[in-house]
Amino acid sequence: MSGGRRVTSQAARGGNAIGAATAYRDRDAATLAGYGLTLEELDALSPRMRYARILDVAIGQAGHPDEQAMRQASLEQIKALLAGGPEAANIAGLEAVRDFIGELTIRLGLIELRDQILANTATAKQAHQRETGLRQWVKAKVSRLDLGKYGTVSTRDFHQVARQMSADVLRLLKGE
Repeated sequence: MSGGRRVTSQAARGGNAIGAATAYRDRDAATLAGYGLTLEELDALSPRMRYARILDVAIGQAGHPDEQAMRQASLEQIKALLAGGPEAANIAGLEAVRDFIGELTIRLGLIELRDQILANTATAKQAHQRETGLRQWVKAKVSRLDLGKYGTVSTRDFHQVARQMSADVLRLLKGE
């Protein structure tokens, strides 16, 4: 990842969205209110509109490719938390944050691959090979995170743990 990518701040914003989605799933009105949302408001929306509302309130609109990558990675976790049926109730918040961080890292890497294609420093075939390698490499590294080290985290603090976890993932990716 290039130094210009603000991975940890993007991760914190996505952590907010995951926190809001988890609070909604758990019917935690008090925590949800902290995000500026209510159970009644979200209950009245279709699932697609509910996801969009959580994203808009928790992280805002995307104006940059990195922000769009963060919104897309957040949306995947919101869907997993809210649309997954009974198994969604078993998704722990830290697992959702970890999966989000992995997906965000991959999506930011894909932006760089696209930039390489546009700059003619990589062919489409090379980019595809690099994408496959990137996905496998990031997933392997992220799966090694010890979620226990983050302790018990409330949904209000997902933005903080997402920031820390993304910094930990960056260190893992650098081989530290």
